[in-house]
Amino acid sequence: MATPMTPERFQDRWEAFKGEPQQVSGIWGLYDSIAQLERSGDILDEQAAWALKFSEKPPARPGPPAPSGGLDPRGSEEAGLVGPKIAAPVKPGDSYLLVNDRDEDMEAYDHTGSFLWKVPCLARGQGADNNWKSNSTDTPPGLYKLGQIYPDYEQNPNPPCSDTAMSYGWYSFDMVELENQEIKVGRAGIMLHGGGSGCGWPGAWAANQALLPTLGCLRLHNIDLRDKVLPLTRKGTVYVGVFQEA
Repeated sequence: MATPMTPERFQDRWEAFKGEPQQVSGIWGLYDSIAQLERSGDILDEQAAWALKFSEKPPARPGPPAPSGGLDPRGSEEAGLVGPKIAAPVKPGDSYLLVNDRDEDMEAYDHTGSFLWKVPCLARGQGADNNWKSNSTDTPPGLYKLGQIYPDYEQNPNPPCSDTAMSYGWYSFDMVELENQEIKVGRAGIMLHGGGSGCGWPGAWAANQALLPTLGCLRLHNIDLRDKVLPLTRKGTVYVGVFQEA
């Protein structure tokens, strides 16, 4: 008389051949054996209790909580600069881009304040380094969040020359002011984008085009917009803190 395997023995044999050809062939053999049984359809039904249980994904482990008072990752490099007056109200999945115009870079942090990466960035317009109150001058300091995304690269990675492609590059993002920092100085329309008309064509569309001053927007290399910033927008809200010379 055959001796039935216990659940423990069945599991041992399954795990012993994990990732091996025997495991795959064993599944097919088990399926064929079940299919030959009376009322096998009840067992092989995709809505059977065992099948539904097997298909369940374990709940995701909760990540570290966001700071209770919001996130403000400024450090010693921002000493003496004018920046956001409020912390970003981050939640899990959100991120923070810190732009230091003096150092000409952008640092990214997750919702816990952990450092992610740093890339070159300009927050430069036309005029003096400490002028952001006039049209076309530097990016007004303060806290923003990224809004509408314009994925020109995804619509056509090899476009013909146009004013839009040259000015904005692969991607552009609306920046939503959170401290009325634009409206206070009579400005609007600040964005984060790539490109650069001064680079000519196809230079403005190059992955690592030269970073040239804008009319007040933030400018990154095209490839950093695609490979660094865009993935963050798919995880949560992206806040942007801009720091300028006083």
